[in-house]
Amino acid sequence: MDPISLQNSTTSNLLRISGLASGIDTDSIVKQLMTAASQPLYELEQQKQWLQWQQEDLQDINTKLLSLRDNTLFKMKLQGTYLAKTVSSNTSIATATAGVNAVNGTYILNVNQLATAATSASDSALNAYTTNSDGSITYNSLILAGTTCTINLNGKQITLGSSDKDWTINDIVSAINKANAGVNATYDTTTDRLFLITNSTGSNAKIDFSGTTDSNALNFLTNTLKLNTSTVTGTDASFSFNGVNITTSSNNVTVAGINVNLTGIGQTTLSVQTDTDTIYNSIKSFVDAYNDVITQINSKLTEERYYDYKPLTDAQKEQMKDSDITLWEQKARSGDLNGNSTLTSIYYNMRNAISGTVTASDGTKMTLSSIGITTGQWYEGGKLYIDDTKLKDAIQKNPQEVMDLFTKLTESPTDVNATPGSSQNDGIAARLYYIVNNGINSITQEAGGGQYQLYDNSFLGQQINDLNQRMSDMQDHLNTLEQQYYNQFTQLEIYMAQMNSQSQWLSQQLGG
Repeated sequence: MDPISLQNSTTSNLLRISGLASGIDTDSIVKQLMTAASQPLYELEQQKQWLQWQQEDLQDINTKLLSLRDNTLFKMKLQGTYLAKTVSSNTSIATATAGVNAVNGTYILNVNQLATAATSASDSALNAYTTNSDGSITYNSLILAGTTCTINLNGKQITLGSSDKDWTINDIVSAINKANAGVNATYDTTTDRLFLITNSTGSNAKIDFSGTTDSNALNFLTNTLKLNTSTVTGTDASFSFNGVNITTSSNNVTVAGINVNLTGIGQTTLSVQTDTDTIYNSIKSFVDAYNDVITQINSKLTEERYYDYKPLTDAQKEQMKDSDITLWEQKARSGDLNGNSTLTSIYYNMRNAISGTVTASDGTKMTLSSIGITTGQWYEGGKLYIDDTKLKDAIQKNPQEVMDLFTKLTESPTDVNATPGSSQNDGIAARLYYIVNNGINSITQEAGGGQYQLYDNSFLGQQINDLNQRMSDMQDHLNTLEQQYYNQFTQLEIYMAQMNSQSQWLSQQLGG
């Protein structure tokens, strides 16, 4: 090839000629040069990966803190959690549940009469269907097409029949149920009768056809549907509660904070007591959730750091098996939050809140250990353990003190704007809620809000963005440097081609 032509063909960045004249493996040499030049970029990639691991692990802890705050501590702050009651009774006469305002004790309930709905039914069979030879049934036409009548049920006008089809008993039932007259209709094939029953109970519940004035409609009610058109009413419930006579339209009534469902006639006692098991389970759920969070935080704070294991670059991963990559990254990621200042602050604040003393409303100094909840060995990092017997005994004998221990709020006369839980004299759940909420905010400021955050302006997020920019700039520099290397080798090829051409010409001259 002519040297001038070779020079023209290699001036473009789009064409690289490797070793045509020199025999040099240009691509291999440039790749090695670029590998060395790319080392700072690899280090930036490793820094970015390290920050991303920290961000992911902090956000994972924040998710657990959010769950602890919203699903557990919020409930533990409420006094109603510790006021759960249980009621025993003769269930054939009444069942009952107690609200938080119910007072423990025994109450006498004497039921004289239950509330009933108003009911009505066909006096005899309607001949509303025919049984076929194969055992199936065909519903008979009770209203022929083109025939209608209007009945009045509890003040609601209901048109039965239509112009385009015959009506069966099923069409009649549907029309009554759609009328919103306070009455449900059903048809029973076994007895071949129509049944009506009011939605509500009590003396105000009624089945009233008195507004029906059309003679055809009245005839249809009495002769076709075979209903008694006299007004039917329900009955009120009548009972006494600790000697106080009460009449109500429903069998479900709340008296003295006790929700009573009357089921039969007779006398029973309603025994209201503290629901120890329910309160115990709430406290146990709190301890389990707290242990889950505090254990994870302590584990990350004390996790060993392996400085010899750096995050892998993409080029390194290409040369490794997946299993080897997993084992390597377990070591490389270990200790990413070791000694993290944000987590350290949250960890010790949570432990201080748990170990604090609370003065109950009766003046008793209370701690978690007072009710049988203690911390384990020092190396367990603050994990809580429950003495089941002692905790249940405290709930049963001193429910007010247990409630105060978790929920008490101290009003500060000098700071009307004080946040609930910010005082060291507040209850443990209230105090812990305040601390966890602040911890969530601190982690969000450091690591961001996770995948649903539109723009990450957290401390780690800004560092990652800065690294992304530096990596982009460095990649541009490396692209330029790579092109420079190829240009230099191309120029070398041009010179080598020129020298080869001159050498050939001299040889020819000498030989001639």
